[in-house]
Order: sequence, then structure tokens, then C-alpha cells
Amino acid sequence: MTINYYTVRAVLRTDKIRKNGTCPIYVVLQYNNVTQKFSTSEFIEEKYWDKDKEQGIGKGFGNLNAVIKKKKQNLEDFIRESKSIGRPLSKTDISNFWNGKTETDNEILFSTFYESFCKRHFQTIRESTQIHYTTLGKKIDDFKPNLMVSEIDYSFMVEFDNYLVETKSGRYNMIKFLKTVLKEAVKLGVLKNESWKGLKNVSPNAREVYLTPAEINQIEICDLSTKKHLELTRCMFLFSCYTGMRYSDVVALKKENYKNGVITLKQVKTGVDLKVPVNLEAKKIICKYWSKRKENENIFPRIENQTVNRYLKKIGEIAELKKTLHFHVARHTFGTTLLNNNVNVFYISKMMGHKKLSQTYAYTGINVNKMKDIMGTVNFQPKNENNNLNRL
Repeated sequence: MTINYYTVRAVLRTDKIRKNGTCPIYVVLQYNNVTQKFSTSEFIEEKYWDKDKEQGIGKGFGNLNAVIKKKKQNLEDFIRESKSIGRPLSKTDISNFWNGKTETDNEILFSTFYESFCKRHFQTIRESTQIHYTTLGKKIDDFKPNLMVSEIDYSFMVEFDNYLVETKSGRYNMIKFLKTVLKEAVKLGVLKNESWKGLKNVSPNAREVYLTPAEINQIEICDLSTKKHLELTRCMFLFSCYTGMRYSDVVALKKENYKNGVITLKQVKTGVDLKVPVNLEAKKIICKYWSKRKENENIFPRIENQTVNRYLKKIGEIAELKKTLHFHVARHTFGTTLLNNNVNVFYISKMMGHKKLSQTYAYTGINVNKMKDIMGTVNFQPKNENNNLNRL
């Protein structure tokens, strides 16, 4: 049957009082004039039970209340998910879910579940993150159309991971977000097989790529006269190299955010306040677009992230770079360039808008020669002992 309406309540069964004076707590599901009662395997004395709040009152019942709340929530999520994907449920289906025996995953298309997941999840995440989930849905559909939820296991994850590598897709984000979806499917009882967890999390290798000053110059001077549609992308990318700003913040930058040589804004992705002094190269780029834009317009004309990354690959080829360009390379270049110019990591962290220094370390790659230079200036022993070792 299709459930049209439902309520989930926690009740105390005073008709089943035990010898020690406690009564069992049940979760009662009512839907379409049908009532089902489920034991929570939890007990409490009647005098400590708040009927209206559906929880224990007084000290010492925090864990019990948390358990009851969790069991209710899981059942509500299961019913809500079934309604959203149009899956009919029988009393047996609901009982099986409560007892951890649901087999309904064999009937569900991943695309159907994914659509309902995104509809709910998008209410709590930023637009910049929503883009990754939308891309993931397209990638999975391209890789295996009509995928069933029950088909997702360790073998599928390995094959999909290889597909992402072969198609040069954003492997790190795709696997990370897919695992978030699958965790939700397990929680709702839609997916029973958890072997997919065996695929180890990949590293965000893209962040290891950054440009040297010479490579930045190659991009600056490369001839785009016959490819004028690439000029906006080049300017935005170089602007990010000089400021460390993410794509989402560059495209959202307004005139009001730039005053007295300093950019001040709230970052789109994190909501954290950002304040970045602008150097001469970045000022030149701002001036190039400033007069062409109205006061209430963004400084840079709108261009989609996917288009920017596609254009950057072409720019990299024209500039004869050996590295593959995408917009995030610019942010990594900014952090690494500052570090290689002996800028204190605390200032780098501030200018990149990070909450924690640990985030900054991921963007400030240090090459081997830099580490050799550092170690060459560090003394761990008295000078006379060091002199004896210099001959080595």
C-alpha cells in the first residue's frame, strides 16, 4: 500500500508492567487507519515517564531518551523515503525494517533514491557543494544507466573509481560524496550490503599541482588573439593565482567588495569572512573589467565552472604547459608561492580564509629542494660535532 499520512509516537505500555515496577517502551506507527507497535527493548517506571514529551524525566535518562529518539527518527526516515520514491509498503515491509530484515533494496533504482536524497540534502548544503552532487549523478548515469541500489558493492566501487580515473573526473569529490549517499541508504534500510566501505578514501591529488612564477608568466603572455573567448577565463584564473580566491568567490565578487586595495567578503563555500590585500597584477585585472560593469553587477561576467575548467585545459595547451590546469590549481599556487617567499603560514591561512592551520597545509606544498634548504640551516648538535660530520 502507499502511505498517505502517518504518525510515530513513543508510548509506555503500562498494561505490561514487570515485577521490578518498570514498563516497556514501544514505538507506535499509525498510518492509513493502520496501527503497528514495535518494542524498543527499553523499560522505565511509569512515574518517570512524560507522556506528552514521550521521554523519561529526571536525572539518568539521557541515554534512554537518545535511543528512543533515534529509533523514532529512523522509522520516520524510512517511511518518508518510501513516500518520496513512490515505493509501496506492506505491514511486513515495515516490520522487517524495524527488525533489520528489509529486502526492499532489490526494487529500487539508484537514480530514484538519489533524486530524493538530493532533494532533502540540498536544503542543508551550499550551492557550490550541490554542484558536486549534480555532477556525481551524471557520472553514475553515464557509467551504468539503470543502476539498482542492490548492485552497489565493493566491486562496483572499484569499477566506478577506475572509470573516474580514466575519464579524468574529480575522483576525490565523487567518491567522497557517493559514500555520503550510501551511508544514508544504509541508515534508511534501502541498502544492506556495506562492502562498498572497503574502497579506501582517495587523496585530493589535484591540490598537489601548483604553478611556478615562470609557468604563471607563460599563461600571462600566451597568444589568445584567435581564441578571444578564452580571455575571461585566463583573467579569472590569474586573479585567483594572485588572491587565492575560490572560483565561487571570484564569480561572486562585486564592486562593493573591493575598497582601498583590499577585497572583503564572506566566502560562498564556508561563510567565513575573507580579507585579502590586492597586488598590482590583480588590480590590473580588476581595472580591465571595472568600467565595463554596472555598480550592482559582479566584476567578472558570469561563466560556469565546468566551462572555465574546459577552457583552462585549452589555455594550458596554448601556453605549452606540461601540467593540466583547472581552477583550483590557482588557489594552490597562491598558497605555495607565498610560502616559498617565506610568508608566515599564519598570514597565509588568514588570506586564504581558513578556519584551521591544518587546512592551509594542504595548499602549501613544499618541494624537496625547499626542505633541503630548511634542514641545511637547522642545528641539532653543538657546532664542533657538526664540523666532524660535514665531511660526510
